[in-house]
Amino acid sequence: MPVTQQEIFAHLEGAKQIGEFDGSDLVCRLYDNLYGIPIKSVQEIVPLPRVMPLPQLPVTFLGVCLFRENVIPVLNLAHELELTGDPPTPEEWQMVVIDYDNRLCAIAVEDIEEILNYSEADIEPLPSTSEVENELFKGIKSTQIGMVTLLNIDTILEQTQLPERLQISVQQATDATKQETERLALIRVGGIRVGVRIEEIERILRLPEIFPVDDAPACIRGVALSPDADHDNPDEEDYYPVLDMFEILEQAEDDGKRNLILAQTTAIRVGYFTGIVEEICDVSKADIASVPPILQSNQNDYIWGILKLEAELILLLDLNQILYACGLMEE
Repeated sequence: MPVTQQEIFAHLEGAKQIGEFDGSDLVCRLYDNLYGIPIKSVQEIVPLPRVMPLPQLPVTFLGVCLFRENVIPVLNLAHELELTGDPPTPEEWQMVVIDYDNRLCAIAVEDIEEILNYSEADIEPLPSTSEVENELFKGIKSTQIGMVTLLNIDTILEQTQLPERLQISVQQATDATKQETERLALIRVGGIRVGVRIEEIERILRLPEIFPVDDAPACIRGVALSPDADHDNPDEEDYYPVLDMFEILEQAEDDGKRNLILAQTTAIRVGYFTGIVEEICDVSKADIASVPPILQSNQNDYIWGILKLEAELILLLDLNQILYACGLMEE
């Protein structure tokens, strides 16, 4: 059942006066600054869940998260406001879900303070602001807890090019779709897990010796010798490129175990340097969400879906598309 605005704001000071003034804003704290977000744009306030960062994501977004069975983008408001500080902490920070002009996103904030009700005449202009800042801010308002900067959330969302809401619910599949499954290999890569269709995999190997290649792109870790080759007298064509999934997915390497995945492709033999393959499982297609448009570009078309598995988000990858992204194949 959707949460009503009365339920959202009932515990906050100033909630009873909503509608009696020209404006009412939700006052949020972000890196020791106070900002006001128009409550008409606020759909819900919840503890910040785990936010999944994604490769080549625009700096205006932190990543995506799960909200009421939907995968939604999380706005990097600190970047828009040119603030610096420690990254958001799940469960300790709050998440403000914004619904504006058929656009749905979330904003991570340190805390929720109160409801600020004000008249337009009470708003003061910001001192010495640029033309760009004037578009982002409506002005400032002095309160008992400090000076609050009132955000023009409409302009902020326009500048971040937030996509129109898509029907990306993981529970929207038809009865027929719910009976369909995908068999996936779930693989640990740094701080995230990814899934690959099992039919795209030829073999899963223990990590072989990888030989570095001079002047190779960062996504290529080196070359390895085919397991079917004559290891005592190999030919040049017995070596195949090994792509570095940590580099491609922008994940820091950890001390965990490694596997090498040989892709099932008719084009070229290629290996993928990954973390450990944790399991192979069948998942319902009803639990797979579409990719929000903020993630779609020529560089990351290899992300074909996002799987919700026990409250965890898992990126679903197309190994063949990674070849195009890394320049090993051409359209």
